[in-house]
Amino acid sequence: MAIRDFSILLEKVDTAQTKKDVGIVTGFNAISQYIEHIMKTQKGELISDMNMGSDYFSYIFGTNDPGLLELNLAAYIQAAIPQISNVSVDLLSQEDEQLSFQINFSIFDGIKTQNNASCFVEVDLT
Repeated sequence: MAIRDFSILLEKVDTAQTKKDVGIVTGFNAISQYIEHIMKTQKGELISDMNMGSDYFSYIFGTNDPGLLELNLAAYIQAAIPQISNVSVDLLSQEDEQLSFQINFSIFDGIKTQNNASCFVEVDLT
């Protein structure tokens, strides 16, 4: 995972000797992190990007139809990240305090397409 670390003044730092304040994540890890942000943000919550997010409140406060939840989340993720396609979301477990999801997708980096990429996202309900 390629991470570049910066101080609070945006100067490069050596993380072996100092603590990092800001880190830039690139590549597949950036996509996975962005998917997690979409799933944990209510659509319209961020003033800087009113289209980012999902219908977060409806599924953290309970849903009667897990299949519909999976389809909706896949659509939110697909709409927010144009470089990915074939998005599918699977609800792995639904407990009182946490929901666990597996997100499968294909990613296009401008040169080639990587199929069968996936990440796991856990959403705390407390």
